[in-house]
Formats: sequence, C-alpha cells, structure tokens
Amino acid sequence: MRACVAWIVLLWALFGAQTATAQHDVDLAQWRAWYREAAASQTGSVMVGHMVSDCGTCEGHPLSHGFLAVSNLMVADELRNPLEKLEIFNAWQPVLESAVAALPEHPDLALLRLGVQTHVPSILNYNNNTRADRLLVERALAQGHWSTDRIHAAFVRDFLTYLKSF
Repeated sequence: MRACVAWIVLLWALFGAQTATAQHDVDLAQWRAWYREAAASQTGSVMVGHMVSDCGTCEGHPLSHGFLAVSNLMVADELRNPLEKLEIFNAWQPVLESAVAALPEHPDLALLRLGVQTHVPSILNYNNNTRADRLLVERALAQGHWSTDRIHAAFVRDFLTYLKSF
C-alpha cells in the first residue's frame, strides 16, 4: 500500500504538478483577457460570470480570488445607485485586499488593485497603495513579467501611460 501511495505521489510530482501549473497559466491568461475586455467595454458582470464558471467562488487561490473581486468591483462601478455601489465595494474590496495580502508582490494583483484605486471616488479613501502598486507594476513590466502575454503587456503599458497623464 505504501509503495502504491509513493508511486502516485511520484507520478503526480512528475506529471500532475506540471499539468496543474500549465492549467494555471492557461487560466491566468484567460482571466487577464476577461479583465481587459471588461475594462474596455465596462462589462464587469460578464467577467463575474466567466470567473464563477471557471473557478466557482475562487476561494483558496488568492490570484483567482483577486480577479473575481475586481470583476465584482467593476460591476459596482457600472451601477447608478450609489448605495448599491457602496454595498458592493464594501463587500469586495476586503476580498481584493486579502488576495493582495496573500501574494503581496504579485504584479497581476498589484495591477488589479491599482486599477480599482485609480477609479474609485476619493471619498472612499482607497488610494493608499497607488504609488507602491504602480512601482511594482512598472518594475514587473520592465523585468518581463508579462513577456509571454504580449497583449496584456501592451495593456499594462497603456494603463501606466494613462496614469502618467494625471
């Protein structure tokens, strides 16, 4: 029995871990594409639907949880009722912060939070990390973090240029 378990663990380490990593990379590229699409067309609800169908509640995985949180925060931005906006913001902003706290140096999460902090009203006082996140994103872009996803790298570069216009 122990030998069987050892073989299973060995096979997973050799083949399953790579497959899981490859799947994660595929998911991340897709999440980035959904984010770009939602940002361009202001369709956060579509991104929420995609994220939920892809990973359910996305709990247990900070990166996917961060993308889900941002998609919900984008929905709040699309609403007209300020009370509904505030309710959604108060529900999902801590989720985004939790994801960032779990992976504090992850450029994708820094980019997501930077996007939210740039677009929320100043009355919410949610802009404490804009400088640090911008620097992290700039450094990641310069170091090639998005080099395997050229479309997203261009999106990030354009967003940073947009930020400099302020």
